[in-house]
Amino acid sequence: MTLTKRISELLLALNYGIPEREAAIQLGFLASITGEPFYIYGRSGSGKNMLADRLVAAIKNAKILKMGRHQQNFPNNLTAFDAIIFQNFNPLDEASKENVQTALTGRENAPLIITSDQRPEVILNRADIADRITLSIALPECLSAKALCDLLQNQSKMEDARISVGLAISPEELKAWNSEIKKVTLSADTLGIIGKLAELCDRDAIYVSIRKWMALTNMVKAIAFFNGRTETKYTDTLFLGTPIWSRANSNASITEQYPELVKAQILKDIPSVLENPYDANALYKKVYTLLHSSCNLYETKIFNNEPCLSYRITIAGESTPLYVPLRYMETDEDFNPFNEFRKVETRVRCNYHGTSNCSISIDSAVRGVGLRGSYSNTTQGKFEDYASLPSYILKENDPEIAAQKKEKLEECKKEAAAQLEIQTKYLLALKNLYLANKQSREDLFCSLNLFDKIQSEIRNIFDNTTAIANKIKETLELLK
Repeated sequence: MTLTKRISELLLALNYGIPEREAAIQLGFLASITGEPFYIYGRSGSGKNMLADRLVAAIKNAKILKMGRHQQNFPNNLTAFDAIIFQNFNPLDEASKENVQTALTGRENAPLIITSDQRPEVILNRADIADRITLSIALPECLSAKALCDLLQNQSKMEDARISVGLAISPEELKAWNSEIKKVTLSADTLGIIGKLAELCDRDAIYVSIRKWMALTNMVKAIAFFNGRTETKYTDTLFLGTPIWSRANSNASITEQYPELVKAQILKDIPSVLENPYDANALYKKVYTLLHSSCNLYETKIFNNEPCLSYRITIAGESTPLYVPLRYMETDEDFNPFNEFRKVETRVRCNYHGTSNCSISIDSAVRGVGLRGSYSNTTQGKFEDYASLPSYILKENDPEIAAQKKEKLEECKKEAAAQLEIQTKYLLALKNLYLANKQSREDLFCSLNLFDKIQSEIRNIFDNTTAIANKIKETLELLK
């Protein structure tokens, strides 16, 4: 039996008869194997202590030190124990608080598990050990209806749970595994994600000690090791994006931003698909307008660094100039013109409707005060038709305009061809990434909810990129 198969069966045995606790057991197992102290919390009856007992049962013939609330007889030699459990920990009890602090320093690599029904930011801070606990594991407050019915139907499963001798881990194996885990290499993606996560923590004032970073990274290595790899990959880090961070605000900040952080790392070679996707619709509209508009020469002036047509409208007895960019001529889209202050005038709406006559509508709220009157843009009234104003043609079918349009069409053709090549490369890279990641879903310890979310977003990016490529193909068809 391979190590991966053995650990898979061991996790199933640990989870036997305990519904909807798989993620908690996996995290607790990783922390136990790597000798990291961790905290389990949940309401009374949520299975905290049962889960702790299951985890230490994975160690063959383990000698366990189990401390209950107000228990005073704490041994001097902790190295004699293979695991230490503090059940229903109460830091207000000075003896318990002192015992936990002693265990943290004197246990060597023995797993240390603390359970309580209070949130970690309360308990761990009162005990002055918040920075020394590697992760916190929250148990669900309730079961789904299906899980509850299954539990009631098969109550004996919890009592009959046994870890077979062939699956249990001997202290010698544990020591050997930890030696091999330390040899696992951190991949560039893993380091990139951890680096981005550290930046996030600094930005959001989330303190993470160097000791904790090293401990969490060792757990990342352990995931790779148990999956039969000598190098980590990004999926090994996904548990870092779950609520393990001991404080509610830290959990909220990290779990919200972690998927985007991972996406930015795994798509680092094609950042444009995230930061600045190509606007294929704009190119299509530009080509369509160039092909279907006239070659007339209009009277324009340069305004806001582009050729504009000038109109004057009178509202509330006040004549006001408007400047309409020539690029909208003979198109069929609504737009806002510039006002005399070189700002986009949101209270006026224009449309050429494919002609050279500018159709103008105004916000009903300015009809009585004019465009220069005191007016807030935060609320807009109903737009009313105001006028349709012609554009003065200096020359019809101007050969110079025709030559300019031909040159622009050739530039658009080159741009479309170049972008189609780029988008095709993006599609291939996204497809390869999706398929490569897909295999990781079956890995041990893969955080499935987060994994599926990231895969779904990669698929969405692929679909959006496909739409861009198809629009570029439509543009090239136009240019034929």
